[in-house]
Amino acid sequence: MSATSSGSAVAPAVASRVRSGRLTWRLFTLVGAVVIGALALSLLILTVIASRTANAAGAQALDRAAQLVSVLLTAREQSLARAATVFVQNPIFRALVLAENADDLRDQSGEGAERTGATWVQITNANGVRLAKSDDMAAPRIPLTGSALIARALGGDAATGFGASSDTMLLQVIAVPVTVPSASGEQSIGAFMAAQVIDSALAAKVKEATDTDVIFYVLDTAHAPHVSSSSLGRTRPIQDLVVRATGVLAAQHIDSVARFDVRLGDEAYVGRAVVVRSAGGDPLGGFLALRAQGTELAPFESLRRWILLAGVISLVLGMLVAFLLARSIAGPVLALASAARRAAEGDYDAVVGSASRDEVGELTRAVGTMLLDLREKRSLVTLLQSSTPPTPIRGVDGTTTTIAIGSLVAERYEIRSVLGSGGAGVVYKAFDRELGELVALKTLHPEAVAQDPAAVERLKSEIRLARRITHRGVVRIYDLGEHEGTYFLSMEFVAGTVLSDLLERDTRLPLDAVISIARQLARALEVAHAEGIIHRDIKPQNIMLRPDGTLKVMDFGIARLAVRTAQLTQVGMAVGTPGYMAPEQLMDADVDARADLYACGVVLYECITGVLPHDPSNPVLMIGRIVSGAPVRAPHDAVPGTPRVLSDLIMRLIAADPAARCQSAAALRLELSAPEIET
Repeated sequence: MSATSSGSAVAPAVASRVRSGRLTWRLFTLVGAVVIGALALSLLILTVIASRTANAAGAQALDRAAQLVSVLLTAREQSLARAATVFVQNPIFRALVLAENADDLRDQSGEGAERTGATWVQITNANGVRLAKSDDMAAPRIPLTGSALIARALGGDAATGFGASSDTMLLQVIAVPVTVPSASGEQSIGAFMAAQVIDSALAAKVKEATDTDVIFYVLDTAHAPHVSSSSLGRTRPIQDLVVRATGVLAAQHIDSVARFDVRLGDEAYVGRAVVVRSAGGDPLGGFLALRAQGTELAPFESLRRWILLAGVISLVLGMLVAFLLARSIAGPVLALASAARRAAEGDYDAVVGSASRDEVGELTRAVGTMLLDLREKRSLVTLLQSSTPPTPIRGVDGTTTTIAIGSLVAERYEIRSVLGSGGAGVVYKAFDRELGELVALKTLHPEAVAQDPAAVERLKSEIRLARRITHRGVVRIYDLGEHEGTYFLSMEFVAGTVLSDLLERDTRLPLDAVISIARQLARALEVAHAEGIIHRDIKPQNIMLRPDGTLKVMDFGIARLAVRTAQLTQVGMAVGTPGYMAPEQLMDADVDARADLYACGVVLYECITGVLPHDPSNPVLMIGRIVSGAPVRAPHDAVPGTPRVLSDLIMRLIAADPAARCQSAAALRLELSAPEIET
């Protein structure tokens, strides 16, 4: 027996932990997926932006590098040309050119190379025949008129251009005329040509200024490119790169290409290629400006790493928070589910824990309120089950039944039995043949209608209002009919016990049962008052308790027509039951919802103490004490153990001054919902 009980207790706990784990991991995974997705999207956007920005920055850098190369080449060219012009103006040099003395001119070529900073210098006569070359003392005397630069210099103009040497060096070349004064002006007697190698020093300057690598290349006689100088050296991969780039230029027959992409080992480069030509227009070589893509991407790579690091940290923290949050949600939700299962099995004592201020907290409070109501109803149900069902009342207080049992009313309602009678008339249990269900028929005393010719119209108006109340705590009124001169009301049939019968048997009710009655009554009045309807005759006789503990308020809309009871016979007195009527109602003054709240307070006082606040044995004296606000013994003094908060609330409800009471049924319901009411 013990093993079985233990196993049945462990199984729900294990299942609860499994469900908790599933919910926790589901939320955990969901948050993780959201964080990872956001991180991936951020990195993707950054990559796209970085690529575009790097491309634009790389293109600008390549443009600057190409412009700088052009500026440096132009500056070298101009410097070489100025130095050569100064050198050829020396009279001794001119005389030696005229004399065409080979030995002297060889010396002059070497001195000219030194003075101009050229790599080599060669000198021609007026016919373009080479007389000397600085780097080749045995250079043959051959005509150089095929050189466009020499031809222009012999024509009297300085010329500049590019040249190639040994298929491995790219040169900057200038040629200036050598002239002597004559009768007609200046006479050309030869040409001075100076060449300067474009070496790695120039490439290094560009690299230093623009952080862009430069490769100079030269074309051989077969138009195959060869590296001349480079800031990257003259390795085989560099040579292959030059071949690929010049292939692009040759294929497109252009002098420059704005952009091309290449790889050198593990490094990706973006480049720009420019062709240089001789003075005659033949391509001699050119240069490539290369920029590592990582140069522009470096700041973005750093940012990417920081974003990735921050994302990983956020992911860890986010998933940790998600895990804790999921557990904080799963725990209360599972506790509520467990409480709901226990309630379905009839156990209303589950504790749902403290409620937070979020949606889960709202749900927790709602479940807590439901369990509290169920616990209180349980006490009320127990009380009802222990009571003896009341005997149907026939002709109470001399009232005689006007409709025979078994007769048919209005050709629709079959009278089954008499449920009771009161100030307004007799209540019958009837079967509605048209709808096929039980209803209650309440006849109205003919004399009650006869006393006021406008009573029927007023009753119809109030019935129309009362029919708008559809709350489960109010007995619904269906229709007003007439049978053989007697008006009757058809209304919802409720099987249960009238609160007055319960009080006659038990006098005082258990506290849980009283609180349940109070809360249900307050809610019913709240709904009715929201529709602008005041009952005016709240009393135990008008409160029905169903076997399941549900409270039903009866006679909404007909209180104005109730006949005066034996306790109140004076002409001019207001409608109602004196012991439960508020002072302003007894004085026949205008009443509002607070009059019903006064009656509610009297009902609760009677449920706790078993007596009315004021002694009803002498009606006149009782009315005087109610109107004057005579002191009343508090419930907690009359019945020790009554919670002080509940006792004080009841005393405020039965205050003679309406302003001292709760000002609405909604406010009363909120006060009754406070946990302190039960302690």
